[in-house]
Amino acid sequence: MRVLLLAPQPFHEVRGTPLAVAALVRTLGELGHDVDLLTFPQGDAWSAPRVRHLRSARLGGARIRPGFSIAKALQDVPFAWRAVRLSRSGAYDVVHAVEESALLVAPFLPRSMKFVVDMDSDLGEQLAQSKSALARALGPLASWWHGRSLRRADLAIVINARLEDAVRRVRPALRVHQLADPPLVSTLTDSDRVAGAALRATLDLGDAPVALYTGNFERYQGVPMMAQAAARTTRAIFVFVGGETEDITELKLRLTPEALFRCRFVGKHFPEMLPRWMALADVLVSPRTLGGNTPFKIYTYLASGKPIVATRLDTHTQVLSDDTAFLVEPTEMALAAGIDTALIDTEEGARRAANGRALLELEYSAARYREKVQAAYATLC
Repeated sequence: MRVLLLAPQPFHEVRGTPLAVAALVRTLGELGHDVDLLTFPQGDAWSAPRVRHLRSARLGGARIRPGFSIAKALQDVPFAWRAVRLSRSGAYDVVHAVEESALLVAPFLPRSMKFVVDMDSDLGEQLAQSKSALARALGPLASWWHGRSLRRADLAIVINARLEDAVRRVRPALRVHQLADPPLVSTLTDSDRVAGAALRATLDLGDAPVALYTGNFERYQGVPMMAQAAARTTRAIFVFVGGETEDITELKLRLTPEALFRCRFVGKHFPEMLPRWMALADVLVSPRTLGGNTPFKIYTYLASGKPIVATRLDTHTQVLSDDTAFLVEPTEMALAAGIDTALIDTEEGARRAANGRALLELEYSAARYREKVQAAYATLC
């Protein structure tokens, strides 16, 4: 089929939604579909077989951060203009709309056009949790508008059961497919472990165990809580991979000397570098404090075979359990205690990591991801 995939994001960037979009369009191309991918103008060059990357016009020069912002809302305007023109061109069989793009194009689609609404999160909930007062005020309107797009849809794709329930409340009879994000790595190799050992020497870590975080530093991620927890641990050095330069600088200024002594901030790295960082780690940490969408990183954490420490919130417990991770309350003290437990009880850590790896192979591997994409698109034929 000829697919127009709408992703109102900077692309390509090393963060959750762009990585998920890249995995999806690459898989659609591998399955024999011809895809035009429309994104924001910001981002690095990217390509995949049978995929044509289009960009909307640039409106202003501001960098687009994750979550709601005035800059993102303004950039949605030229994006929506081009998305509607493309969707009405007659060149496509399917319009596949990620996040708010579903709201932007649904009213303008021809009735003959197949329409897929792709939900990585509950848009109304996401706006309600924003630090922006304007975003919080727009939350109810976004929820109502998103409901209208679901009533036009032929298929909804969601990342977890919580979002499937949200779709069912709006339109019980709509076909819904759960499509969790695929892992960025399949398994860690001997060469990854050699590279990880080299990183240990470069960072002057000695023989200290490493608690690793990967991802952006947005408020919902809980990175400040994790960094402050470093002062409460008895063993670990905390390594943070990701974050903008200004975010790292700001966080360092807020940390106590005791916490700063135990933290290492290495900035952004390409996804291809991730296996060596994970090989360096003794435990992987996801300290989220807000949200209901499962973090993209969780599936890669599971693939690594390393123990995971995560907060006991819906964002994690839809995938993780006490059999596959060390789940803790979202506080500095609980997070530090969970990390220490995972490092001290190595036998239990290995057991939970093995269970997590088995769960990944059963339900969330790259092969299962491909099967799920194929099954979802088969319903449109």
